[in-house]
Amino acid sequence: MLAGGFEGVVDAKSRVVLPAKLRSELGDKFHLMMGFDNYVAIYPEESFNEMLTQLLSMKKSSDQYLVLGRFLLGNSYDGELDSAGRVLIPAVLKKYAKLEKDVHIMGVGDHIEIWDSETYREKTLMSAEMLQEARDLMNY
Repeated sequence: MLAGGFEGVVDAKSRVVLPAKLRSELGDKFHLMMGFDNYVAIYPEESFNEMLTQLLSMKKSSDQYLVLGRFLLGNSYDGELDSAGRVLIPAVLKKYAKLEKDVHIMGVGDHIEIWDSETYREKTLMSAEMLQEARDLMNY
């Protein structure tokens, strides 16, 4: 399972070093795509294929299928790690997530999220009420 939070940077060539812990769990084949909340999502091949199976099971003429297909697959890229453990962030995804320099990288179960650090802090502060609601639902 992909878990843990890490700080990082986007270098001048739009690359981000993925922490060794996440790299080892990610595997060799993975996909980068737009996350639902202005972050870059990285899915291992298996998780990506599960999502794809769910998407393709939807009615092809439905608005939901068309919107999700365009959003998820229209902005999906095969990923590759270089010898230093860096992943290249495609320009479209970098712009979408507003990744300029400082980033927050986290494993969230079946995928990795790369956030602009400032955006991540803002989302974390704004979601305190939602966190409490979720905690209540879990009886935790």
